[in-house]
Amino acid sequence: MDEITGEVDETEYTADDFIIDEENVVIISRDGWVKRQKEVKDISSTRLREGDSVLAVLPGSTRATVVFFTNFGVAYTAKIADIPASTGYGEPIQSLFKFKDGEKAVAALSLDPRVAGEIRPRESFSSSAKSKTTPEVASVPPVHALAVASDGYSLRFSLEPFLEPSTKAGRRFARLSGAPAAGHSEVVGVTRITGGEIVIAATRQARAMLCKVEEINFLSGPGRGVILIKLQPEDDRLLGFIASTGDRDLMTVETTRGAEQTISTTKYAVTGRGGKGRELMQRGEFTRVIPQPVELPAGPG
Repeated sequence: MDEITGEVDETEYTADDFIIDEENVVIISRDGWVKRQKEVKDISSTRLREGDSVLAVLPGSTRATVVFFTNFGVAYTAKIADIPASTGYGEPIQSLFKFKDGEKAVAALSLDPRVAGEIRPRESFSSSAKSKTTPEVASVPPVHALAVASDGYSLRFSLEPFLEPSTKAGRRFARLSGAPAAGHSEVVGVTRITGGEIVIAATRQARAMLCKVEEINFLSGPGRGVILIKLQPEDDRLLGFIASTGDRDLMTVETTRGAEQTISTTKYAVTGRGGKGRELMQRGEFTRVIPQPVELPAGPG
């Protein structure tokens, strides 16, 4: 009998090798419904349950990941390919992860490198390092994240630890003063930043803080952060914020009188963080920060 000879293919495959690489879009609603579609031409036409609205639209490759940040200070990362594909409402995000009672997504980001940008620290060489050819790594990545909590605290942190898929229990990115479910502090939002923005924040007692984002500490691990604005003693809380990149960026708040008021760098001066902020109303309060319209982002590339 003739012997059959030949080389054995010892190629090693990863899970990503079995994912068809294609461009998709992940949509998550404010009520926590998430879905994946091949393309989105008009956000206003996406199917939503009554009273719900779009929280984020996240483009990326099916091999890339998206990260969801919750009011409990926990981040949950998933492959885009693992998000349920649907032209309907989608699936509750709790079906993908183990959310606690009262936990909800307050922000989400695509971590496709073509969308997220440079989330890893750059290597910079000092004069002594050059002679040893040993890089000195900068601590703050060019692109990172800002989180703000209802107790007036805030922090900046790296997105790199959230790049790979998490367990269903997620990964903590912020520590809070007390349990949110018990009515204590909670994260009101997370946003992608580059370090040159102006933070505009508003509180229930109609006070506003405008300060440079670089004044907020960058933390290497989960923490409470630093005081962005000192709250008033009578039932005050931070309602929301934006990271402004120019005079055209407006924060819109709703008042107890049913009116709307805008806050921007053209109307109010930028100050240092940690104070009581500027009083914008002598009578009445702010009831909420009106969410900014979600725009259809440019595709990866």
